[in-house]
Amino acid sequence: MEPFNYTYYSRLAEENRKRVEKASEFEEPDRVPVIISLGGPYYAKLFGYTLADYYGNLSVMLDVQIKGIKWRLTWLKDDLPSIGVWLDIGSIAEGIVFNCRIEMPDEKSPWKSPWIVPCIETLEDIDKLEVPDPHSHRGVKAYYEKLEKFKKLVKENYGDIPVGGKLQIHPPVSAAGSLMGPRRLYSWLYRHPQEMHKLLRKLEEAFKALQEYYYEITGSEPGSLGLADDHSGYLNRKMYEKFTMPYNLRLYELYGFKRRSLHMDSHMDHITDILVNVYRLNSADVGVENDIRIIASAFKGKIVFSGNADWRVLLEGPLEKIEIEVEKCIYYAAPGGGYIFDNGGETYVGVPPDRLRYEVEYAKKVGRYPIRKENFKHLSKILDI
Repeated sequence: MEPFNYTYYSRLAEENRKRVEKASEFEEPDRVPVIISLGGPYYAKLFGYTLADYYGNLSVMLDVQIKGIKWRLTWLKDDLPSIGVWLDIGSIAEGIVFNCRIEMPDEKSPWKSPWIVPCIETLEDIDKLEVPDPHSHRGVKAYYEKLEKFKKLVKENYGDIPVGGKLQIHPPVSAAGSLMGPRRLYSWLYRHPQEMHKLLRKLEEAFKALQEYYYEITGSEPGSLGLADDHSGYLNRKMYEKFTMPYNLRLYELYGFKRRSLHMDSHMDHITDILVNVYRLNSADVGVENDIRIIASAFKGKIVFSGNADWRVLLEGPLEKIEIEVEKCIYYAAPGGGYIFDNGGETYVGVPPDRLRYEVEYAKKVGRYPIRKENFKHLSKILDI
């Protein structure tokens, strides 16, 4: 393991945190904060590892994440507000909890993302699905044993760097999508609503069981809850109110009575009043498929949000496309604070680092407060969006 000056990098992150906190209080700091959503897989490719290396070896996972912290704070120079590492298993929690077959990257397919093979194929499979008892569930216990092993590895090599890790499924509709696949999910919500409510109730109970178990073994207390619910964004408003809202709201009220956040790579611009007035969110991640003008207007002074920049402009084409995407987000969302610039969704493996750094630098340049029209060289184009 290479050396890591925790005090030095914490100091860099602390300066970023101050800027982020001010924007999160709906005030205008010196400029719009820029925090790019980057995960371990992106760092792995950047530093010469495959996904099979990354997910298959805890030492590699730790090395990748430590290098990622250094790279972001000294080369990319976005506003990463805190530093820490985490046990990364990809999006396979439902597979672990409900004993589905899971395909992991290996020597034959080193760049395959961890993937759950859907295990609900018939209505009878819903009846067979059992809410787990985390105290005796082999997969749950194996996860937390692995987390303890990872914490020990971190402690031995880097001391008291914060280590994150928690086994939790998605909220009910997105968890159902993982277990049955999106096509079957959306079809069955229309064709078999009663059976789907039966499934969603089971998934709600499983979420609660895992959450309570986490509090029990860590000594943590409820109060803050973040949900990642991409599948629900493709439901129309009526279907969202019927199949998503009641379940998510109960989870927020039970565990998020202090702070509530929501990540949706899909649409949320058709349910903004629900997010503001029903869920009473504090923060949200906004995907590329949303109209930022609607989001900014609805969330202004109420919900701090990040995202919406289309990461696809980073793959190829003239730099002007990156500039327009940056200007669009900052022009509509940044005035008055409450916005953190980011790409919509995760910035995926394969995005060229040089173009990503250009995006960060340009966002810092355009996002100086106070926001002025003369700072936008593509204003006529973004007004036509």
